[in-house]
Amino acid sequence: MNLFPWTTVSSGETSERVSAIQYLLRAHGHQLNVDGAYGPATVKAVKALQAASGLTTDGVVGPKTWPKLVKTISIGSTGDAVLALQVGGLATPPWDGPLDVDGVFGPETKERVEGFQYNWGLTRDGAVGPETWSFATTEDGPWPLVKVGATQESNWRVRSVQHLLRAHGASIVADGSYGPLSGEAMKFFQLGLRATEISTTCGQLDWPELALTVSPGDSGEAVRAVQWLLPDLTTDGLFGPKTESAVRAFQDKFLPTTDAIVGPMTWWALVVPAYG
Repeated sequence: MNLFPWTTVSSGETSERVSAIQYLLRAHGHQLNVDGAYGPATVKAVKALQAASGLTTDGVVGPKTWPKLVKTISIGSTGDAVLALQVGGLATPPWDGPLDVDGVFGPETKERVEGFQYNWGLTRDGAVGPETWSFATTEDGPWPLVKVGATQESNWRVRSVQHLLRAHGASIVADGSYGPLSGEAMKFFQLGLRATEISTTCGQLDWPELALTVSPGDSGEAVRAVQWLLPDLTTDGLFGPKTESAVRAFQDKFLPTTDAIVGPMTWWALVVPAYG
């Protein structure tokens, strides 16, 4: 899904994500031990939730089951749904240390949620609804969102997305304000890719197609997009020695290859909060 990167979790997995599922099932009234192991008792409870929600009862928590499982929580909330959120810790750098798993949505949890939302380009309201849950529970390396209303200050990827849209022919100004014109350019770009999930937001399905591979010697809007994501570079659109050096330094720090080619892996690392 373009805006909600729900992952699929099934029998046999052992993880904090499974613990979160178990807490959420408890929030729906199912009596479960929270042990992080997706065993028969968890499968049974998931099937019961699916049956009550009119879904296929396969015992797998996937994109259709997650929205029925999660609960919207915010400051002042308590209980198992809050524990589900806290157990994963919203562990996105630069957060240091674990989040207290106390089942109380207090100021510390709200601050962590707002930071998490900022880092991934989500609506920064401090509340945890389906959008935030979808990012908080996935371990599949999602792409961040860029939404209408975002600015370069609120989402450091805005100018890069605008330059990439220009690289694909959009007649917009890369001014660091992702307004209605940028949103309409995104919709037009999406319509060239698919027939469904069309919106003004840049999401999971868009980044891999939008981010053009560039390398030393290249020039143009896609190079400018890269330059905005790296420190101390002039955004002149020329992939010269300084840009090459900056790309190699970034790759050397975060990636297994240092070829100075900005392809899918480097693009992803540049725009996700763990690296960018």
